[in-house]
Amino acid sequence: MANMFDYLTWRGDLSLSQSPFQDVDSLILSTMSYIFFDGVVAESMEERITIGEMADKFLSRPQAEWKLRLPEDEKLLRALRESDRFINMELCGYVNKLDFQTEKQFAALTILLGDGTVLVVYRGTDYSLVGWKENFNMCFMDDGPAQQDAADYLTRVAAAFPDVELRVSGHSKGGNLAVFAAAKCGQLLQKRIVEVYNQDGPGFSEEMIQDTGYLSILPKVRSFLPQSSVIGMLLEHEEAYTVIRSKSVGLLQHDLYTWNVMG
Repeated sequence: MANMFDYLTWRGDLSLSQSPFQDVDSLILSTMSYIFFDGVVAESMEERITIGEMADKFLSRPQAEWKLRLPEDEKLLRALRESDRFINMELCGYVNKLDFQTEKQFAALTILLGDGTVLVVYRGTDYSLVGWKENFNMCFMDDGPAQQDAADYLTRVAAAFPDVELRVSGHSKGGNLAVFAAAKCGQLLQKRIVEVYNQDGPGFSEEMIQDTGYLSILPKVRSFLPQSSVIGMLLEHEEAYTVIRSKSVGLLQHDLYTWNVMG
């Protein structure tokens, strides 16, 4: 079963001009967002670093400072560094917040893809207790602290890159944040959004899915769920979704490294 590493081997030498940005690219960059880029990628939108430079800088640190979520994250960094498709994409606007008082875990990254569009990526739940408590909070409330931060962040990116088309992506809670931010950003900004990629992210309350902003962004939302999705089927969904085969079972299918991306 071919996963994202096979895609990087077979398709990683094709530039975006040869093969336009597509679903698997968004999945790979959503996965990359789980890496802790503190001290490597700047919060400023003006100070940028390529994926190749970022990987060199990150991997040159002592391993004790890497803070990787999974062993595959190192493999992904090394593969992206060798990929002509990804190596020159530029990173900026890295935000990583952890707030125990408001029970908020929020992280986001801006990527200049090199095809004239900008991708906003929201990180899903990390391994912090706060992150998991926030997940439970999302089961009974919309408009939580991370969701508000996500909407504000998208507005900030749009202001930093005026007149540029935007893409928004995220896995798990990050997928929920991507859809929420795109739904709440206003009609003018929604017109600049090309697509919203939601990889196994939970849905919303009945009230949210009847919101005007949500309904207007819905045609641009691309949702992907593994065949036995649990997280992605929480709460309400109105958008169509694509079912992806995973090599794992049950909750382990939530891991993007297990998804079949070819065929």
